[in-house]
Amino acid sequence: MFSKETLLETITMQLGQGLGEIESINKKQIKSLKTEIENRDQQIRQLKDKIEELQSKIKTLNKVNYNLKNERKVLLKEISKRNKKMDFTEGITTLLCDDLTNEEKVKIIVYLLKIAIKEENVEEYIEEFMQIISEAIMNFDYYQSRSIKRELKKNYVFYHQLFLKVPAKKLRLVLYAYHSSKMIDMIKHLLHGLVQSGRLYSYKDEDALNILLYIIYYRKIKTYQNDSRFQLFYKDNGNDFSNKVYNFYSLYSVKRNRAHFIEFVEVLEEKGDCIDLLKVEMIQYILKRIFKEVEIENYYNVEKNIKKTTPKTYRYRHPSYSELRNFGYQITGRTDEQRWLALQEFIESYGLQATANELHKRIRLKMGREEDRKRYANAIGKWSYDLNRLKEEYYENDFPWPEN
Repeated sequence: MFSKETLLETITMQLGQGLGEIESINKKQIKSLKTEIENRDQQIRQLKDKIEELQSKIKTLNKVNYNLKNERKVLLKEISKRNKKMDFTEGITTLLCDDLTNEEKVKIIVYLLKIAIKEENVEEYIEEFMQIISEAIMNFDYYQSRSIKRELKKNYVFYHQLFLKVPAKKLRLVLYAYHSSKMIDMIKHLLHGLVQSGRLYSYKDEDALNILLYIIYYRKIKTYQNDSRFQLFYKDNGNDFSNKVYNFYSLYSVKRNRAHFIEFVEVLEEKGDCIDLLKVEMIQYILKRIFKEVEIENYYNVEKNIKKTTPKTYRYRHPSYSELRNFGYQITGRTDEQRWLALQEFIESYGLQATANELHKRIRLKMGREEDRKRYANAIGKWSYDLNRLKEEYYENDFPWPEN
């Protein structure tokens, strides 16, 4: 039997051992919890770092997104501007008022030719449009004017109906621009429309004379010689020169009298300054389309008649030469000064813009292919030299200068 003291001591000892074990367990748990807390704190710090990094990236992305939105707005505005449909009035205003290159003008002209059929206000600006088209065909280079002609040909019947409503001088400008072998059908259509519409019969003498010469030149005269109204108009003594030309031509075509031929030529040479056809080719070539070649050769071989009917300003023009060469301008056998003198004479007759375009056209044509660039290097160099000299001497920024 244990005494009370022994039992109490045993119990106390066991309780002490139990408490020691509990304390040991608590210490281990506390240490474990501290370690766990430290790990979590470290994870939280890492998460905070990642959050800060992500927030920084988000800021960067927001900034990039903002910039992209702005760029998108700019692009949309640009696309909208490009895709905006220019109406006919805006196009004409741009062509008349803005400082554009020839390439830019061609694009707008071709666009207006496409949309004009559906525009209501075309007739209001048709005179300005005719002026723009005519000057472009005459003054732009071959490829640019060809683009305009091609688009014009697609709906020329529509445009000719409008062209017939404008004053005679504007219509003559179109005929002058059309004047080439590739546009004969359009010229004949426009002339026929003019006669049929009756507007011809309100023309003054100079305009009537030019239209008559176009009709004769393009061999449409027989179509209208039986038209009583046409005959009466051109037999009217009020139309002095057109009346003479019509009568001399009619008399010669019936009687083949050389005197009528000479009288016909005298009228042409007297009114040479205002006859459109004489501005682009020599008189003999025009006459070959009207009279017998033998008659023309005989006429020009008779010295007294040449002296009698040829004005002081008359210049012989070879049928195979360009107009510029007919003024004495060529590369072979000419010095810089000789070419320069020829260019000055050409400017007096045709103006600076036409002269510059003539030289630029030659340069562009020969620069198109590598073999031509090598073959015509000397000519290209001299054309470029002359073109630059013209710019330095005469150019006053009054029209777009042709650039190579």
